[in-house]
Amino acid sequence: MRYVSRLLPLLLLAMAPVALAQERIASLNLCLDQLLLEWVAPEKIVSVTWLAGDDHYRRGPLPEGLHLNRGRAEELLKLGPDLVLAGQYGAGRAASRLHELGVRVVKIPDAYSLEQLLQQLQALRSVLGKNPPLEVHYNKLQSLLALQAPAVASGKTGETPTALILSANNITYGSGMLEHQLLERAGFRNLAAEQGAQQLQKVSLEEVIAAQPDLLVLYGGEKDFALAHLATRHPVIRRYIERGRVFTLPAELGFCPALVAGETLEKLTEKRAEFVESQ
Repeated sequence: MRYVSRLLPLLLLAMAPVALAQERIASLNLCLDQLLLEWVAPEKIVSVTWLAGDDHYRRGPLPEGLHLNRGRAEELLKLGPDLVLAGQYGAGRAASRLHELGVRVVKIPDAYSLEQLLQQLQALRSVLGKNPPLEVHYNKLQSLLALQAPAVASGKTGETPTALILSANNITYGSGMLEHQLLERAGFRNLAAEQGAQQLQKVSLEEVIAAQPDLLVLYGGEKDFALAHLATRHPVIRRYIERGRVFTLPAELGFCPALVAGETLEKLTEKRAEFVESQ
């Protein structure tokens, strides 16, 4: 008993840095900005990157008084962070300098696939500790990936619904991309991948129409890629829109998929179920 009483203060001291590390958190990475703002109490966030304040990336009002950094070690050092989160790439000099100066810096891996997203969230769980919103998000994505993907053949015709992604500047997404993986996991055939597209590839509107996908998947910001604009460019696109054969991928999928990948997969799977029921 005496031994335990002597050991307890030592254990508390050993645990103290972990607890303190969650009180003043800063980010050097756009995606990590978003994850902190979404899942961490605002009073614990001392700084995110200046990109988090850009209209293209901002999901809501930023906490009052939040410092927007430019990826410089000196400006973060003045804020006295207990923990600085950095991405796998980018702001490397600042991260190294802060580490040299005794600041706790943790690099969180980037994610380009559903499996890597789980690894990214697991890394966050390890460093942030108990965080109910993060736990819910992680468990949901883990459950979705544990489910068996829909069968290749479905419906009366025995054919799998097809899809094709059309992004701003007429870019489509082929194999090797997270967006392609989401389509396949939801039970769609990605026509771009079947036609040999790897990663990103330019495609004309005429080629999209000639491919005759069952589902047209739109991807891009509303300002640059409005449905109304597409509808005026071609009557076939207008018919896709009128028949509800369109699906819009959230913009966050392009810069921080951890926020929306699980929800997007759910909605795409529901859309696929609609096609099967209508056959």
